[in-house]
Amino acid sequence: MMRMPSVAVAVLLALGASPSMATTIQFWYGHTGTVATAIQTLCDGFNASSPVDKVQCVSQGAYEQTMRKTVAAYRAGRQPALVEIYDVGTADMMLSGAIYPMDEMTASVGKPVDASLYADVVRRYYASSDGRLYSQPFGVSTLVLYANSARLAAVGVTSTPSTWEAFEAAARKLRAAGATCPAVSDYSPWKLFEQPAAVQGVPLASGANGRQGLSARYVFADSPLNRWMHDLLRWRKAGLLLDAADTRTGSQAIAFANGECAMSIDSTGAMGVIMSVGKVRPAVGMMPVYAGTLRYHTVIGGSSIWVMKGQDLASYRVAAAFLAFVRERRNQIAFALKTGYLPVTRDAQAMLSTTSDQRDVALLPITAGLMSLNEPGNENNTGERLGFFPQFRSIWFEEVQHAFHGDKSMDDALREAQTHGNALLARFEATYRGMCLP
Repeated sequence: MMRMPSVAVAVLLALGASPSMATTIQFWYGHTGTVATAIQTLCDGFNASSPVDKVQCVSQGAYEQTMRKTVAAYRAGRQPALVEIYDVGTADMMLSGAIYPMDEMTASVGKPVDASLYADVVRRYYASSDGRLYSQPFGVSTLVLYANSARLAAVGVTSTPSTWEAFEAAARKLRAAGATCPAVSDYSPWKLFEQPAAVQGVPLASGANGRQGLSARYVFADSPLNRWMHDLLRWRKAGLLLDAADTRTGSQAIAFANGECAMSIDSTGAMGVIMSVGKVRPAVGMMPVYAGTLRYHTVIGGSSIWVMKGQDLASYRVAAAFLAFVRERRNQIAFALKTGYLPVTRDAQAMLSTTSDQRDVALLPITAGLMSLNEPGNENNTGERLGFFPQFRSIWFEEVQHAFHGDKSMDDALREAQTHGNALLARFEATYRGMCLP
């Protein structure tokens, strides 16, 4: 039988562990491509730093697939210790009975986490009403406006548009000069519904977008968002804001990165793709607002890491150690520069601004995103806490596509989306009757 080298044994004994005590846990995440590579780098770094315990990091595909697989695994008793779940799954996870609140788990193994470490906008999204942190913010992004400065300068636009009126004017100049794609978006609800509502301070639903209880209902159909949706319809018909599906590659980030589209309304997380293509050095600004209106902060998107019930104490010790490793400032910053996701703790954000080369193109969306999140807030932009929200996003997308294709008016599409959305909220309320959101 092979003997363990004496040096390794000494290390294990010094750490109060033995070979038989080694524990491996699984962390499921919902990415492929550039972000998956960055996550695997984090995992490799942790495993290299841990002589005994290990984390096996496994991609489960996209966010939606990861959530579905997690539900199925929990029902079968085969859930991972840690799982990355996207932002809109927060309410469902909180009420699922399947999770071990992050602050409670870390305290139980002697590694408590101070929630005040996190930036306010980030912390509030994943915290309970009394400030308890239920999951660890991870792949945090927000919406920004990318611009190809050279393309804009060629038509006399010298700065990234900060209002929607300036955005439309720039897009019309580009179109008049022969641009086939003045601007692009994938028309996802996070980008073109939730973020415009947040930055204008307009509610999507009653009760502070569901944060005040399960009785929330959607109220957007006849709100100021109606103006925004009609503007989207005009821009789309005029060829000013293309659907990513109508570009040569079918990818929003690549359509901007390869120079096909001059502007892009996209996540800070798109920067990883833009850098990998390497053809455009973008200017990046905060998401525009309507002229003469107050600007509020955008909301975060992306994901957090949840701890699942059903593990033993040794597994939770490893989970807490891994979460602490991910939280380290240097690891947050390295992850941000590779992906465009934002540092989530105050100290990491401060370190980024003082130690990084401010000429680094990777900093552009991060800087714009953090500026946006530091704008004033109100009760309508602290993040949605609405049940079955992933399903509602699909309903919204389907209905507005009917309007874009001329099958119904935009007003009718919004009313239909609101009616179906409220039916989902009523079902969610009935499912969790007698319970309260944390």
